[in-house]
Amino acid sequence: MKRLFLLSAIAFCICACCKHPEVIETSFGLLSNGEEATLWRIVNSNGASMEVTDFGCRIVSISMPDRKGLIDDVVVGYGDLESFEKGDRFLGPVIGRFGNRIDHASFTLDGVTYMVDANESFDGEPVQCHGGRKGFDQFLWEGEAIVEEDRAGVRFHRLSPDGEQGFPGNLDTYVTYWLTDDNVVRLEYDAVTDKPTVINLSNHTYFNLRGSRGSYIMEHMLQVEADTCVRNNTHFCPDVLLPVEDTPFDFREPHRVDYRIDMPDEHLRIMKGMSACWVIRDWDGTLRKAADLYDEETGRGIVTWTTEPTLLTFTGRTFSAETYPNGKYGPIQKFAGMLLETIHFPDSPNQDRFPSTVLRPGEKYHSETEYRFYTK
Repeated sequence: MKRLFLLSAIAFCICACCKHPEVIETSFGLLSNGEEATLWRIVNSNGASMEVTDFGCRIVSISMPDRKGLIDDVVVGYGDLESFEKGDRFLGPVIGRFGNRIDHASFTLDGVTYMVDANESFDGEPVQCHGGRKGFDQFLWEGEAIVEEDRAGVRFHRLSPDGEQGFPGNLDTYVTYWLTDDNVVRLEYDAVTDKPTVINLSNHTYFNLRGSRGSYIMEHMLQVEADTCVRNNTHFCPDVLLPVEDTPFDFREPHRVDYRIDMPDEHLRIMKGMSACWVIRDWDGTLRKAADLYDEETGRGIVTWTTEPTLLTFTGRTFSAETYPNGKYGPIQKFAGMLLETIHFPDSPNQDRFPSTVLRPGEKYHSETEYRFYTK
């Protein structure tokens, strides 16, 4: 039976909040292999909350106030373990070892060519997406609750063995999700390896700032800190970098997401809709603003900050009530949620023009993303 999201599905007043950040740990049920999954509910001193599970290191819910102080869940997805295991893999999990795509499902590192597991095919060519058929989203991670004075969270750990899905090296990986008292959801990724390898971690959560009742995400207002975007090839991997000016991807000023959706554009044609990869302006590896997503009806907004060089979005054009009937608040409709995926460039191992995703022994991989929630 699906668990009931009593605190996130029903809006409630902030005055019912706790005094200090806390983490509540409960069973999330059994996977088909008999392993027991855990659900952690993180609550801050304002009554905002986040739920995460060790299966796929997933974000299950994020409940934030609107301009009236009513708290509701802004994450689109499932609410029970069976749906996460048997349904769409990419609702809320960590994605890796390499997020997004590796063209031809291969790359060469230090003169050695590695064939990685292909879970897509375009024009007869194999492509790996989000780590292959059994990426990081398919495993049960170790989880540990952490509580500090003004924030609380869960730190997840997994050792990915040498050769998993074709990638070299034993990759020792930590992913930490924090919820702060000022309503910031902070994601931290850390890893080390014993062989040269490639790594590109991110999170695949869909947002809808209208909350649990859902809505057409294209009505949200979006602003992106980017002058350049990526046009993909027919394998959905980067082809050329183009200025955003006079394209459907010019969000240097706030616009409705669909404000130019009917404009003739080759990338829109290839991707069959609004799916974009923006190059963050003046990227230097430090934490910097990437985008601002805002819903005028509720007054909720998210400012995304990241150390990553690109921001990927997808607006859920593949969702439908027929194929996603078991969403946690009912069927998940087309265009019901938006990704704010912070990441290195897709296909970076094959394209020297992009910042390197190579990790070597003795080095430390570290990435940060913050979703700073606000109301106005």
